[in-house]
Amino acid sequence: MNNSSKLCRKASFPRGNIFCNLIDKIVKRPSLQFLGQWGYHCYEPRIYRTLAKILRYVDLDGFDILLTDYIAFVEKSGHRFEFNFNLEFTEICVNTILYWVFARKGNPDFVELLLKKTKDYVQDRSCSLALIWRTFTPVYCPSPLSGITPLLYVAQTRQSNILRILLQYGILEREKNPINIVLTILLYPSRVRIMVDHELIDIQEDAKTCLTLCSRVLSTVSVREIETQLSLGRRPIIQNWLDYIPPTRHKDPCELVHLCRITIRTQLLANNMLPNGIFSLLIPSRLQKFLNLES
Repeated sequence: MNNSSKLCRKASFPRGNIFCNLIDKIVKRPSLQFLGQWGYHCYEPRIYRTLAKILRYVDLDGFDILLTDYIAFVEKSGHRFEFNFNLEFTEICVNTILYWVFARKGNPDFVELLLKKTKDYVQDRSCSLALIWRTFTPVYCPSPLSGITPLLYVAQTRQSNILRILLQYGILEREKNPINIVLTILLYPSRVRIMVDHELIDIQEDAKTCLTLCSRVLSTVSVREIETQLSLGRRPIIQNWLDYIPPTRHKDPCELVHLCRITIRTQLLANNMLPNGIFSLLIPSRLQKFLNLES
């Protein structure tokens, strides 16, 4: 039994690529025969219900199959529809996948699998399979063409266990203005809470960990920009926030060992070898962990 068949068996869908099956069902509906006359709101609920049925209960193996099917659909699908419909269909699918992975599950294993499966596309932000750069709506709503990136959402919710994975894959280093992520971690309103087994997480402690992780990636953190925001009346989630940004990131010379880490990671990043390339380097495991932001 192939991967697609196993997924469809688990989700009670016909054999074959789940996305091909889904688009066939949409197109065969009489009310949607003339796609140009109908907005995405006509078929989005069907897409969401179908994928949500899978993603609500799926395990890692099933999620692996789902991603494999989506990549195959985008790369090799024989379906050829007009551009706007193709765009809307894939946007709704991505929005739903990211919503369930980051906003509903918040499971680091699912995030890491998402990155592993789409790692080859991360270099090109314009690629439709570079899912980590796509946007989604954290509170699911009908618009698939607006929202925030996974990195920004994780910064807003201070999910330090997931932020660590994103940073290990070089996502923050690829940001044009990484200080914006630091500002979000420190200043975004604390009304957002993460639920784990129906217990509230101490997001202040998570925010401290997030700042520490960012300091392991960046050579400088602009304290001036943070202070500018504070002067405008914004309140930090951590009062002693400066204690979690090393002096060597904003006033003292940066440590040579940290500069070496940045240089090596930059080379690996340029060759799309983060983080796996770290563990192929002939260096002690302690240094490998240091490069992988574990210390």
